[in-house]
Amino acid sequence: YFQENLEIERKEGTTPDRIILETNVEEKATGELQLSAGFSSLERFIVSFSITQRNFRGKGQELRASVNYSTYSKSVELGFTEPYFLDKNIALGGDIFRRDLNSFNFGQDNSRNRTYQQVTTGFQIRAGVPITEYLTLATRYGLSFDDITLDRATYFTNGACDPLIAGRYLCDTLGKRTTSSVGYSLIYDTRDNRIRPRRGHSVVLNQDFAGLGGSVRYIRTRLDARSAA
Repeated sequence: YFQENLEIERKEGTTPDRIILETNVEEKATGELQLSAGFSSLERFIVSFSITQRNFRGKGQELRASVNYSTYSKSVELGFTEPYFLDKNIALGGDIFRRDLNSFNFGQDNSRNRTYQQVTTGFQIRAGVPITEYLTLATRYGLSFDDITLDRATYFTNGACDPLIAGRYLCDTLGKRTTSSVGYSLIYDTRDNRIRPRRGHSVVLNQDFAGLGGSVRYIRTRLDARSAA
């Protein structure tokens, strides 16, 4: 949270076996603001906004918010992390989000017809604790609600989703569903700098289990390995 080039001055103390160390501490910028805009032939105008404060209230807490908007997709996310929960070396945080996704196809007159819509709302609770100097364990619990709809004029026949047109998989996912999942990550990281590493490597193992209630069940395993050259 402070500038990198600290100068420490050593002075004599009140007795020969004591010294005084003086330093001028200057807080560096801990806030970050990003704003971007663009144009896509598919999504038309795209706007993205995010703000992050890594030393919220001067306690090292991280607060972040982001908004993404385009003609066919929208999302809002808000997150908070307490790095020293109950004055312990335990990071505790949470996120809440809302995502709207729309799909479309082109008609004969080159018009855009919306065919698919998915609205997802949910939250996640996270906790992390260091095991060794290089190994960290992170756990999480997430709960999300999905509402998926299809254009009835395009994919429905006699009031029901037609699998010959939409496909069996898409017809089976229609409606509302709830995903309740727990997961963990094992992170082994020896890099000298996480933003611009010059040496070291990182290995991350992720596993998520859905099915603690809700209507969705799965097991997902991911492994990511990187090495700094």
